[in-house]
Amino acid sequence: MTGITVATIGYGDRTFSDVAAALTAHGIGFIADVRSIPYSRHAPDFTRDRLLHLAAEMNLGYRWLGDRLGGRPADPALWKDGRPDPDAIAGSGGFAAGITELEGLAATSTLVLLCAELEPDGCHRATIIAPELERRGHHVVHILGDGSLVPHQPPLGLG
Repeated sequence: MTGITVATIGYGDRTFSDVAAALTAHGIGFIADVRSIPYSRHAPDFTRDRLLHLAAEMNLGYRWLGDRLGGRPADPALWKDGRPDPDAIAGSGGFAAGITELEGLAATSTLVLLCAELEPDGCHRATIIAPELERRGHHVVHILGDGSLVPHQPPLGLG
């Protein structure tokens, strides 16, 4: 399977309504939540149960994949010197399974990867997940905080 397009978005300090407007503008039908911990004390709309409910109200699919695709894995073997190790994460079996699951979801609906960081610079959705999707022949675009769309281009160099 090749040639799918996957978008990414971060919510930052925005509400679900703000993010939903961007998702609607870009024809997104499914949210793949790639946060390691699907909870936000500062943005309660993005706590997993609330997000699932809000997504359903908008007829958006939702699946949490942070256990396989999160940037702060629970497995200590995926950390180095007290920090997540991007190479170890990308080389893990769980990550490969998560990418395969993303491919399946994206084959049936317009998919967005959701994380907390507003912009993709430095976020694992751009530094770990997007490169693997593109290595597999897919196209990744990032929905920025202002709602505009940019193609993934390592290094991103977005300001």
